[in-house]
Amino acid sequence: MATLLFSAIGTLFGGPLGGAIGALVGRGVDTAIIGSPTREGPRLKELAVSTSSYGSPIPRIFGRMRTAGTIIWSTDLVEHKDKQGGGKGKPSYTTYSYSASFAVALSSRPLLGIGRIWADGNLLRGASGDMKAGGQFRFHAGHADQAPDPLLSAAEGVGQSPAYRDLAYVVFEDLQLGDFGNRIPALTFEVFADDQAPTAQGLFDGIVEDVSAPLEFPEIEGLSSEGPLADLLSQLDLAYPLDCNVSGATLTIWREGMSEPVTLADPAVSVADGAFGARQGFARKRLPPWPAAPVCCAITMSTAITSRACNAHRAGHWLASQER
Repeated sequence: MATLLFSAIGTLFGGPLGGAIGALVGRGVDTAIIGSPTREGPRLKELAVSTSSYGSPIPRIFGRMRTAGTIIWSTDLVEHKDKQGGGKGKPSYTTYSYSASFAVALSSRPLLGIGRIWADGNLLRGASGDMKAGGQFRFHAGHADQAPDPLLSAAEGVGQSPAYRDLAYVVFEDLQLGDFGNRIPALTFEVFADDQAPTAQGLFDGIVEDVSAPLEFPEIEGLSSEGPLADLLSQLDLAYPLDCNVSGATLTIWREGMSEPVTLADPAVSVADGAFGARQGFARKRLPPWPAAPVCCAITMSTAITSRACNAHRAGHWLASQER
């Protein structure tokens, strides 16, 4: 208002130059009374985070594979306000950014480590452990003696936060969400559960005792099981036909058709000194066909003596044919 008033007075007494001077003086009066104008960037109205529902299965992971996790704990979005400008009559500009802290369960079986992490398909954490976005990252391997995460203990209270023992999970603290539309992105993780390919014996660990399953699956790099063990074995049976024996006190599983190795006999051909490819051992060949049986041989004999006479008669015919 003062800008318009002083501009009009200046124009009345000093013409265009007086109007410009009056407007400048009026703007200073407005700034002193009202303050400089402020501009604000985009701002969220809802800071609550949707968490996972009860009953979501957490897989048992074997080998090395890429998997998605399940959010098991989260804070609401935290708003960060940054105001720039506003000095010497210039307008100020306020921007808002958001971060979140949350925990993601990965495996109900202990893991050896975490490799790369992708957020909405883009690399969030490199193989060397460098984060591509602001925030802190912690990994809990899932052993039976692991301690509660310090962030969860601070948020829920000492003694009130579970340690999630026997559950491998990760914690993101103050992860900056500006690159993900100010929301928690869809995350996938490269996890290492074993330093070798999955084995049949490892599938039963912690589930069934007294099992003998000396089988390896070298062609499978990673394996994830979210349901009953029987369903997993039925899927493996399609690629690796399996047999089992439940008659004894120990469950035995082996590959179908697998047996003990058979030792072969010594070769019939060998090389001796002074000979090349000399053949040793023995050989068999089929005898020539028998000549037509005499009448006495065509009749069924009832006594052993007659039968022996018939066989002798047949042998005599064969010998006679050889002497010709």
